[in-house]
Amino acid sequence: MITQFSINLNKGEDIAEREARWRKRREVITLTILVLFVVVLTAINIQQYRTIESIVELKQRTIRDIDRQLDSLKKTGKNISKEDVLALAKLEKERVLWTKKLLAIGQLIPDEMALTHLEYKNQTLLLRFISVIKKEEKEFDRVKEIIDKLKSSPMFFRDFSEMRLKEQHRTDVEDQTILSFSVLAKISRGMAIKRGRRGRRGRTGRSAMQALSRG
Repeated sequence: MITQFSINLNKGEDIAEREARWRKRREVITLTILVLFVVVLTAINIQQYRTIESIVELKQRTIRDIDRQLDSLKKTGKNISKEDVLALAKLEKERVLWTKKLLAIGQLIPDEMALTHLEYKNQTLLLRFISVIKKEEKEFDRVKEIIDKLKSSPMFFRDFSEMRLKEQHRTDVEDQTILSFSVLAKISRGMAIKRGRRGRRGRTGRSAMQALSRG
């Protein structure tokens, strides 16, 4: 009686092909996730740019309206008292120019970082960011980078007394690290006091604005 044995010499090759196929799938999945992440970041940046652009446009329309009112006052020869002029000057000095601050943020954040949330409450501004972290980069270095940039910007940090990290979270997607963190910026006490006093004694300022609106 003759016993036969069959040996599959291609078994090792089949395993290698299967591993290569899975490796290729993982690469495709990783690339797809990265592409989706870049698309989301791009969409967020475009939305923020449109929002800032609309704010700037509204500000420009307001300025044009004020210019027309001033021209009308000049033509009619209407007089404004010294108290009204001083009140308007003080109002301009003490107010917070949020449009310029938003523009400064847009100019300062790196390409691989995006601002996802902005909230102002109780004299404190909350900023939430999302950023890509490189392998050799430390998480706090990225946070410190944007905080230092915002602090060094006179346009943004003018009315704030301090800025600090509130919280941060790290998420690993395949070989990519995503960092989300939030920063608190507190309005300086002097600005807060001035704003409170202005609220209590705003009668002169209102009369100045009424004088302009009547023009």
